[in-house]
Amino acid sequence: MEIRLAKEKEMLVILSHWKAVMSEATAGYLDKNPESELTPLAPFFYNDFDYLVYVAEGTVQGWIGTGEIRDVHIQESKGFISELYVLPAFRKQGIGRKLCQEAIKKFNEANYDSVQLNVFKGNDAKYLYENLGFTEVSCLMELSLDS
Repeated sequence: MEIRLAKEKEMLVILSHWKAVMSEATAGYLDKNPESELTPLAPFFYNDFDYLVYVAEGTVQGWIGTGEIRDVHIQESKGFISELYVLPAFRKQGIGRKLCQEAIKKFNEANYDSVQLNVFKGNDAKYLYENLGFTEVSCLMELSLDS
């Protein structure tokens, strides 16, 4: 088992799963717009963006997207986790936790003061993030105007 930067071939594997990743990560919220072609490219708009992959026996079993985000309110850069995904066949084995810990280590070594991520209501990964010490700092609310 190793966690390392994704290579080009592994990036293709990651991108081939983007619809499932987005559907699960957003608890189905973004399924309302299946035509969106920008979704798989969104992480690449972050500064210093990388994917770390968890590889065992030559197979990518999961990945985490890491980058930098600028908090415009306090004019400070923070580490940012854009995506965490473990393929269904490899879940409940601690892979997501190991990927998060490796990303946090990377951010710490880069001297960030904090790490942020977004998680949708209904996404079970929220429990993992809370267990790792992440806390809520804001709440996005929505009112549907559909009649």
